[in-house]
Amino acid sequence: MTIKELREKRANLINQAGELLKKAEGESRNLSAEENTQWEKLHADADGLKTQYERMERQADMESELRQSAGRATEPQADTPEHSADQYREVFGKWMSRGMNGLSSDQRSVLAANRGQIEERAAMTVPDASGGYLVADELVKKIESAMLPYAGIRNTRATIIRTNGGNDLIMPTCNDTSNSGAILAEANDAAEVDFVFGSKTLHAYTYTSKVIRASIEFLRDSSVANIEDWIAGKLGERIGRATGAHFITGDANSKPEGLAHASTLGVTAADDVDITYTELVDLEHSVNPAYRMVGEWLLADGALKGIKKLKDGEGRPLWVPGVAVREPDTILGHRFAVDMNIPTPATTAIPVYFGDFSKFHIRDVGGMTLLRLTERYAEYLQVGFLMFSRHDSLLLDAGTHPIKHIAMA
Repeated sequence: MTIKELREKRANLINQAGELLKKAEGESRNLSAEENTQWEKLHADADGLKTQYERMERQADMESELRQSAGRATEPQADTPEHSADQYREVFGKWMSRGMNGLSSDQRSVLAANRGQIEERAAMTVPDASGGYLVADELVKKIESAMLPYAGIRNTRATIIRTNGGNDLIMPTCNDTSNSGAILAEANDAAEVDFVFGSKTLHAYTYTSKVIRASIEFLRDSSVANIEDWIAGKLGERIGRATGAHFITGDANSKPEGLAHASTLGVTAADDVDITYTELVDLEHSVNPAYRMVGEWLLADGALKGIKKLKDGEGRPLWVPGVAVREPDTILGHRFAVDMNIPTPATTAIPVYFGDFSKFHIRDVGGMTLLRLTERYAEYLQVGFLMFSRHDSLLLDAGTHPIKHIAMA
């Protein structure tokens, strides 16, 4: 099926679920147990279709990006005057599957040249026995893609900053909202009102994937089409789980500043489980119009489930599925993303955020380092892989509170 057909099929399922709600509402009752089971199945099938066409759209985007780059490297660390990025990626893949003993002297020189860049960029020496090398550029993209499902905030308009080095980044802030211009009388001097600047700092906290083991048979089995993809997926999932949790819950104490710590209370819900239509509208309008115009929602999956059953005062659903190709689903006309690190509605929980997510900055430091542990698990005929990458996050809030949240009673 095409993307358009999948979207139309999903919209049909959602309409069927809506008819169940409309029927129960017309009869002034709640859904029966059988109707609720049917409603749950319709939405589960609709979610499955959404996953399918979003995967197809993401693949199309990646293929388009590759065509535009025409095979050129996008990260300077994977290219040297002596060795091209394509050559490095090829040798890097062989090193992952066979180790140094499986490389020719020329191929070893390609990795050796790249080791020098690790030492220069990270100001540290990676022991030869550990076999540490900068992750190839295409593998980095696969790892970043694998992070997405575990850090839903990356699916918002959050600002992603990618740097080669890990030095602190000073992010300036300025709140000039209390100042305005004035009429100037003839022959009078203009008054002086200076800007007042502040700043926040993006650091680079080191995350480890922990060791991933793979059998030598698996690594060398000719039936394995691309060992790099398999390893990239596993590494990305682990790093994604760790960073994704901190992007929401981090307290900025030797870890990233998370959204729960940095955002501002907009609405306190009257209930400890259910969120109402009025509370969502109040949250939306608690955010300054300058931010509300580009506002979007970030919420728990449990919160989304409840919102799918809500309607406005005219009986129209708050949640509207996107039907056209690449058209996003919306809540109150604003796009949304789900983050599994956000708690489901419960006593004192913060399940819903709204605002301008471009003010939330995520830093990814390039030059991910991968270690191949050959000897450590030799007695098991296994090889260990261990990756390190550096990340941080913060909300750039100069006092105007671009993102606010609902707190449950």
